[in-house]
Amino acid sequence: MLDQNNMKDKEYIKHIKKLEPEPWLPEDMQIAINTFIQSTIMLEENDLPYVPSEYVINLLDVIKKHKEYNSLYLELVQILLPEMKQAVAEELDENTKRPI
Repeated sequence: MLDQNNMKDKEYIKHIKKLEPEPWLPEDMQIAINTFIQSTIMLEENDLPYVPSEYVINLLDVIKKHKEYNSLYLELVQILLPEMKQAVAEELDENTKRPI
């Protein structure tokens, strides 16, 4: 019997693999978006809890360079900041646990 969640995950990964940045975007933004998409695929295929922060920071840094995309930058920060705070808190919590 097929697992419904597994089927949905495979469909989602298939969908993500089709995503591409718009060709009219600046080249560095296209590269950053493609890299972020690849990190998302890696996350889904390897059942990781979140995209490594380096990929998120790189994407934001590149978008920030282009003033015409300032609203996109601010929107992404508002969306991602709570997630990043949660990931850092979990990582810190995990690193402070000591075996008894």
